[in-house]
Order: sequence, then structure tokens, then C-alpha cells
Amino acid sequence: MKLARLFAILVVIGATADVDIRVSAEDVVTMPATQKRIVATVSAPARVQAAANAVLTAPAAGIVSGLRVLPGEEVHPGQSVARLSGPTVSGERARLAGEVTAAQVRVSTATQSAAIERQKFDEQLSTRDALARTNGELEMARQQLVAAQTAARSYSGLVTIVSPEAGTVTAVTAADGQYVSAGQPLVTVAASRGLYVMTNLYGGDAALVTVGQRGTFVSEGAVAPVAVVVQRVTPSVSSTGQMDVWLSSSPGSRVVAGSVGSVSLTVSEDKRLAVPTSALVLDGGRWWVLLHDKAGNQRRSVIPGLANGGWTSIEKGLSPGERVVTQDAYLLFHQDFATHYQQAD
Repeated sequence: MKLARLFAILVVIGATADVDIRVSAEDVVTMPATQKRIVATVSAPARVQAAANAVLTAPAAGIVSGLRVLPGEEVHPGQSVARLSGPTVSGERARLAGEVTAAQVRVSTATQSAAIERQKFDEQLSTRDALARTNGELEMARQQLVAAQTAARSYSGLVTIVSPEAGTVTAVTAADGQYVSAGQPLVTVAASRGLYVMTNLYGGDAALVTVGQRGTFVSEGAVAPVAVVVQRVTPSVSSTGQMDVWLSSSPGSRVVAGSVGSVSLTVSEDKRLAVPTSALVLDGGRWWVLLHDKAGNQRRSVIPGLANGGWTSIEKGLSPGERVVTQDAYLLFHQDFATHYQQAD
């Protein structure tokens, strides 16, 4: 008796399950692929930098002194940022000063010789060739003096490192009292002119950005955004798959070198075939949709494009009017999952 009751209950449950399955199969929510214009926003961290920074190096070996600038500090053209001193500098200055003194002695001697030769020529005790020779020696001595004085002044200018133009210090790679060799970097200055907002994009975001697109840049601590325009998009030389995006600010706006923030770009497409994003299924590294017709559901591989507002454009794989499953697409896509695999023993 108990066995009969149990069998009856199982029959009822089975019948109910069949009804549920049949109802769910018939109650599939679909929507046709339609033409839509998708507008989206690409956002990423960004920083302000110059297209080319001025790296101030040590023109000669010496000990750094008077280095007081810090990263983020603004400098003006001709401003002294550091000096070089120490035994090496003192020795070189002494050598150049000695060359100036020696050149002055040669000029004095040549001047006297030329004066004596002129007097002898006037008294007809010398020839015109001898006079020309002494005048040539005097001219050569004067040129040597000018060269020595120029070298001394140039060296004095070299040991004082100045900013070539207005800008912002972005890096300081030396310290007071440090011995540096000739050519060693000391300070990096980003010029105030020619500043760009620079960001790095990857994958699908990078593919969407093109020259001329407009957006905004908001630096940390700022309230109002700055309008920017994409000027250049280039592959990164330091990271594979990365795209470097350079944006210029709108005329009249001011950005500060070294500042960081975020950039947002408006990306749009002309009207393209689109489906609700809920219809897309990622499986095996590819995107799919479930086409629905009288025969049931069929898998179709597609290439999606821009997405926003619950819609995704379809670059390839669908035709206008084809209906796709938009609700429980993932579950229906994998409902026969067990039929493709055998359970392990």
C-alpha cells in the first residue's frame, strides 16, 4: 500500500516537472536586433606632462651646492637651480685664470714689440715686412687673450646650472654635497608651454579612441574639469598592448605639469545593429547569442562593439530583425551542458 502511494506521488512530481520545463521553454523572452546609436564613456587615470622635459645635467665634475628646488616647484627662465664647487672646479678655474694671465702677458709683450718696430720703421731702421710681422704677432696674441677670457667666462657660467625656460620641477636626482660627474642628471624641468594630458589605455578601450575625440580632465583637488582633445594615439614602447594617448587642453585653460587625475572621453558610433547586453554570452573566449525561431534556440558567434545603457552594438554575426534571447541567456546557453561531458567513474 505504501509502495503504491509513493509511486503515485512520483508520477505527479514527474508530470509537474514536465509542465514546468515545457512552460519555461515556451516562455523565452526575445528581442529583435535593431539599429541604434551607442554613446559611451572611456575613463582612465591621467597625468599632465610636457612632450619633452628639460634635463639639467652637470656640465663638469664637481660638488653640488645651492640645490634648493623640490619636485612640484615652479621655476622661471634663467633661474639658478644649483652650482658646482669643490677641488675639481677650483682647479679648473685656476687653470683658466692662468691661461688668461699668460695671454695678457703675450699681448703686453707683443704690443711693446710692435711699438718698437713701428718706431724703427719710422726712423727707416726696419723694413715693412718686419713691421707687418710684429703687427701680426700682436693680433694673434689679442685673439688668444679673447679666447682665454671667453673660456674662463664660459666655465663660470657652466658651473651655475640655470633653468632654460619657465616650467615645473618634476624630478631632483642629486643633493647638496654630492659629488657628480660631467653629464650626470641633476634636475628635470617640464616646460610650462606644450603641456599635454597623457593616459594609457588597453584592449577594447584603446581600440575605441581616435584623434579628435573630446573629453574632460579633472585633476586631484580640482572642482572644474578641463576640456581636452585627443591629439595623438601611439603604441607604447615600454608595455606591449598599451596605447599612449596624448590630449591637449582647450585654449585658455591651465594645467600644471606633474598633476594627476582622471580623463573621460566620449566615444560614439553611427547607428549600428545592436542587441540588449543581457543577450551576450561569453564562452570559450568568444561571444555568443542565442537565436530564437520556431525551431528553438540556436547558438550564433558574434563580435560585439561599443556598449552603453544596456545595449551593445554587434560588429559581425547578426542580421537586422533576427531575434535573440534576452532573459536567462546564459542558463539557456548551457542547459545541455551535461550532455557534452561524461561524469568520472
